[in-house]
Amino acid sequence: MKLKNYDYYLIILTALILFAMGLLCVYGITYYNYLAVAPQWTSTIRYTSYIDDMNSYLYPFLVLLLLTLGLCIPKRLLEQDFLIKFTALALGATLLLTFFSGIERGLVFLLAVMIIVQGFVLIKTIKKSEALRFEKEGYAGRLGSSLLHLGLVVMIFNFMTLQESSFHLLIFWAGMIMITIGNIFSFYPERINSLLQ
Repeated sequence: MKLKNYDYYLIILTALILFAMGLLCVYGITYYNYLAVAPQWTSTIRYTSYIDDMNSYLYPFLVLLLLTLGLCIPKRLLEQDFLIKFTALALGATLLLTFFSGIERGLVFLLAVMIIVQGFVLIKTIKKSEALRFEKEGYAGRLGSSLLHLGLVVMIFNFMTLQESSFHLLIFWAGMIMITIGNIFSFYPERINSLLQ
């Protein structure tokens, strides 16, 4: 099964997911301000309920976003049919873990899988492997795309699992640097390529 305009559909799907997450954030902020009228409401059970509710609303969109990122990056290594099966398997395992161990464990599993795959793609990109397939030509654009995707997943993983860790800030800045460099390399590939030559 070969989908036409595969990348176009991935871009549209990612944009819709991010738009939905943006709407959810606007709702969360509005509801927070509504509840904040009551003094010191963050010390009540209502605040805990608010946080749990917002996390549960965000969870499906976060899983979908990670899956679209997962579909985007490994397509450079894997054939489309195999990739769709791989993604379905990752989703199935995530849902099973979520059902038996909770939302956080399911999401952490999916994040770990995506970090491994995208880390592998970044290493292959740095080594200029011919096994990778990119839409963009040029080393800088490819490297930027790989850094941007990996940085996003690292940031989400950091906030999901490492908030209490002593490495939290270090990993946060590592993710931010990857995203920033990824954006610069992606938006200005010709200039970067000329500097690298």
